[in-house]
Amino acid sequence: MRKLSALLLFSLSLLFAAEIRDGMLYLEINLATSQHLSLEGEGLELSDKDQLFEQVYSGNIAIDVVSTEVENRYGIIERVESAHEQSDSQAVTNSSFSWENDQLKIKHEYWFFLPDSFSDLQAAQSYASSINYPYSRIQSIPIVNSTVRIVGKDGKESYFESPLSIYSKGSLWLNGLPYEGEFVLKVRGGKLVLNQILPLEEYIAGVIPNEIGNNSPLEALKAQAVAARTHAVSLLLYNRHSKDGYDLCSSTHCQVYKAKHLRTELIEEAVMQSAGEVIVTEDRVADATYHSSCGGKTDTSQAIWNGAYIPHLGGSTCLNAAENYDLSSEEDVNKWINSKVDSSGMSSWEKSTMMWERSISRAKLAENIGLSSIRSIEVLERGRSGRILKLRISGDRQTILEGEYKIRQSFGMLPSSMFVFKSAAGKAIYYPGSSISLKGRGSGHGVGMCQVGALRKARLGEEYTQILSTYYPGTELKIIRMEDE
Repeated sequence: MRKLSALLLFSLSLLFAAEIRDGMLYLEINLATSQHLSLEGEGLELSDKDQLFEQVYSGNIAIDVVSTEVENRYGIIERVESAHEQSDSQAVTNSSFSWENDQLKIKHEYWFFLPDSFSDLQAAQSYASSINYPYSRIQSIPIVNSTVRIVGKDGKESYFESPLSIYSKGSLWLNGLPYEGEFVLKVRGGKLVLNQILPLEEYIAGVIPNEIGNNSPLEALKAQAVAARTHAVSLLLYNRHSKDGYDLCSSTHCQVYKAKHLRTELIEEAVMQSAGEVIVTEDRVADATYHSSCGGKTDTSQAIWNGAYIPHLGGSTCLNAAENYDLSSEEDVNKWINSKVDSSGMSSWEKSTMMWERSISRAKLAENIGLSSIRSIEVLERGRSGRILKLRISGDRQTILEGEYKIRQSFGMLPSSMFVFKSAAGKAIYYPGSSISLKGRGSGHGVGMCQVGALRKARLGEEYTQILSTYYPGTELKIIRMEDE
């Protein structure tokens, strides 16, 4: 037998890191997950969480995982409940987000162990019997020790146990981008996990320019800030990355975050003026998904993702010119895609989403979907936005392509699945030649807020609340309240 070590309690407590500091929600945003990291900075202070050691690096440093040791021990639970009191035998083993009474709560589950741990289950069972405790109170306790090697610019090697706290007095450079402030380095699954620790609003300010652009009008930026904040909170409530060693990622899987890259004073103003606002429906945080360009009409989440009907994601008309077209019909969608749309005031990026053309060889398409040959392509279903939801492709055999994203991917990662075959003239069945020419509109899945539409509405003088009510009808804005239990 041996005592539960401080190392054990420490390692368990780091499974979840979100916390409320001075009334603000601080998150860990993942910047990189790799077996090797190259960082650059001036005055990078590295220390353990207990600050038993501290070392300062300047210039380039290389970090690698040297070894990972896992020891499984067994502990006996005294009780499991939420509590604020701390004891030597207590460890926070799991935390999660919940939404209760218009409040975002961080709930912590506390495991209270008896002071002894055991190397095998039989020994733990024997001890439990001796003190009249049921076997159901025995829990496996993995103790993970990971050693990382840090090589400074002078070539000197140093070895430390993860996790490590990193504080940058200036900029910490990673993949050509500067980051500032507080970081933590962990090891998960044999890989280094580098996270930036920052307030939710600071994260949102780093998302906006990479999602809607930094030259957007203020009201469009505010609409994007609210949508991005709501989306972030939704992901937290799903606890999407809670087991990965961070709260949110910095890629499109969550939202694109690049710290202060491309940030402007207007973006700072947009975040400040909308601070804490999230979209709520029926006392729940709404699904505030968004996309680049709907191409005329937004689609329903039910059609695009084959899920339950969500009223505020039931689709809306974005361009007035599209109102009189039934984009679910081949004839009307062909007319719409070949019609002219006023693009005055649009950026080159916006224009490129409103009308695009692509081509793919018949042989390449066949290869992409696993056919030897293709004889015909038939559109079986379109959504209200004109996006193709189901295709039948006939060749050496028949195959059904189903799902907006799968269709885009099969045709060479198209901007959207809202397209027509140029030579089909509005007919549902197309007989391709050696090359398949496509003409389309829109970019992205087409659900929720259309960023191009938000930009256009802002230029026409609409306030961000009006923009949001167009794309998320029946919802309301509320200031998020937070509690750390």
